[in-house]
Amino acid sequence: MAIVRLFASAALLLAGAAATAAAQPASTGHDGSYAGSMTLRPLPMPPDQSYPACVETRPVSMQIVQGVVTVSYADWQNNTIHYRGQIDGAGNVQAWLTNGDGSHSILTGRVDGATFTGDLDRDVGRCPYSVTMSHR
Repeated sequence: MAIVRLFASAALLLAGAAATAAAQPASTGHDGSYAGSMTLRPLPMPPDQSYPACVETRPVSMQIVQGVVTVSYADWQNNTIHYRGQIDGAGNVQAWLTNGDGSHSILTGRVDGATFTGDLDRDVGRCPYSVTMSHR
């Protein structure tokens, strides 16, 4: 009787592990770490105005794990900013950040081979960046 319970418990444990593994999203083939830079595009504001958060260039990194994307960089006050989103099987990336006022900053782009290129809109269009990263 104890052997039957042992086998039943083992079968339930294996079934649970298989169900958990099946629930994991599949890799998109782009998984890994990427690093590069963000470069400020021409500002859409009058030249007599300035916005200190718009830094000319800064390092940026991206992690992709099973289709989930996290993009990180340090802002002008050295706070770490995270954009979170997803990548589809074709390499298209969409990630976003919810700003303190409830608005969203968006990152869009594409992974082609080992290179990501895209656009990052920060602070409701005040700081538009071009982003380029390479797989490490």
